[in-house]
Amino acid sequence: MNFIPCPSPNFDDRAGGQSPSMIILHYTGTITAEEARERFCNESPTDSVGRISPHYLIDGYGGIYKFVEEDKRAWHAGHASWEGVTDINSASIGIEIWNTGHEFDYEEFRPLQIESVIGLIKDIRTRWNISHHNILGHSDVAPGRKLDPGEKFPWTKLAQAGIGVMPDIHYSASFEIDDFYAALKEYGYTYTNDQDILLKEFRRHFLPHLLNHKCLTNEDIDAIGFLSQIKPKIGLPSPETQKIR
Repeated sequence: MNFIPCPSPNFDDRAGGQSPSMIILHYTGTITAEEARERFCNESPTDSVGRISPHYLIDGYGGIYKFVEEDKRAWHAGHASWEGVTDINSASIGIEIWNTGHEFDYEEFRPLQIESVIGLIKDIRTRWNISHHNILGHSDVAPGRKLDPGEKFPWTKLAQAGIGVMPDIHYSASFEIDDFYAALKEYGYTYTNDQDILLKEFRRHFLPHLLNHKCLTNEDIDAIGFLSQIKPKIGLPSPETQKIR
């Protein structure tokens, strides 16, 4: 793939020399992609966030900027966890997508951006052991703290392109209501014990049309039932395409 080099000083080594096993998608939450690009290269920021960087940024026209080498730890996830892993930066590759986000207009993502997201993820997965189950949003690993890439992100389009996983609307689970939150945690949601937040962020990714629905529904239960049932089957890239560094 063609990348626009934009080396950032904001990175270090992955803890324990581990390889990335997740991909985390973000939106920039900035008015322009250029604003985000400059921020990711700033080694002396004056705001309270501190030094940050993703591995990649996709601008509004589908251009892909590369900030950090994939074998290094970029600083994009912050306080987060998934399946008990708490150093998400060491375990992941971070992709930022330009969008003004919930603080501003929160536009629909552009087709050229999504084409680039799909192509980039497919390219990354030829180099690393990254399960479809571990292609996630920032809100999945930091529920209650982060909302990105948000309910407008077209996860279904990615799934149709063979990236990630989405529930089968025809699946009917056998879960009892009391099992739902245990199943969420078993699937990977481990950042908070707040059930309302867990439900909302699960929906933000998997059932966005239910985002503001106040009660647990059969559709929620069927969705986590389907995801839990296929989780062991949706693993790694095929040996024929995988080229682990």
